[in-house]
Amino acid sequence: MKRSALPLLLCLLAGTTWASQPASGTFVASQNCEAYLSLRKQTNPGAAKTESGREYRVREIDERDYQWLRIEMPGIAEPLRWVPEACGTVKDMAQAKPAGREPRQQSAGICQTPGLQDSYVLAVTWQPGFCEHKLDKSKSKQKPECRALDSGELNIAHFTLHGLWPNKKECGKNYGNCSRTDIQLSEETLSYIKPWMPNFHFENAFGNYEWKKHGTCQTHMDDDGYFRQAVTAVRTVNDSELGQYIRANIGKSVERRKLQDILRRTHPDAPNSFSFLCTGNRLHEIQVRLPVDFREGPTLAGLIGPQPPKTRSAVPGECAQERILIEQSGR
Repeated sequence: MKRSALPLLLCLLAGTTWASQPASGTFVASQNCEAYLSLRKQTNPGAAKTESGREYRVREIDERDYQWLRIEMPGIAEPLRWVPEACGTVKDMAQAKPAGREPRQQSAGICQTPGLQDSYVLAVTWQPGFCEHKLDKSKSKQKPECRALDSGELNIAHFTLHGLWPNKKECGKNYGNCSRTDIQLSEETLSYIKPWMPNFHFENAFGNYEWKKHGTCQTHMDDDGYFRQAVTAVRTVNDSELGQYIRANIGKSVERRKLQDILRRTHPDAPNSFSFLCTGNRLHEIQVRLPVDFREGPTLAGLIGPQPPKTRSAVPGECAQERILIEQSGR
């Protein structure tokens, strides 16, 4: 991790009591992520990183929110290292039974069964920052909406939908893929969501992926209802005081503290529901933690619920610098 990110993470982790449980299974890295010797201190002697596509044995799991795994990394000094579960996927994981508690099992029977979600995450993209900086140029050219932004065919000055993700705490980040059913959206729904999920201007590949991986794990809406609710939730963020402030500063830098102050006007604990993700100092996404019974409009208060989390966990890729650049659409 770059040194500039350490103060933020140490601040977030200060005062937190960590507890872990022995676990077994296989972790398959999908990214090259920092591997920490100490989770609390975020130390990484030897600058160890996971290798995308490589498998590692799981040894422990953080039981506070199940978002960190301790894996074995052969070939390095001090090979037992902590990595965020979001850095990859877990296969065949089971936890040893601690005293007085039942073991936690991760299996297809639980983590791929629809209707068991206990919360949601709304992932809201700042498309210019995502296309220009989050993706490397080869991947950016593969996405038609990014090509259209670069050419000027599209001009996006509002937040867009990455996804609405049902979560189940005991599955960590692995609650998903509950069905292989493809989307079949009505023309009315497509017209409503295209401005807010611009890939639909050109194809349905990304929307189909989000539906099969995430949307099929909730049971109270069909695909039309799911995407409409997700887009309405994005519009709630976009039209809020937070969204208006960010959009008023396109092409400029904003202070992270200012964003948090705006959120506190909704609720003192509202900042705990929000994670701002950057590439360098450039915003590319906001992730919002939502209760299972969230209301997608018309205010942030309804979206995050009357009791936002009292604490928050660090999310990989969070903006580490005090000033955050809001990228402008186009060349």
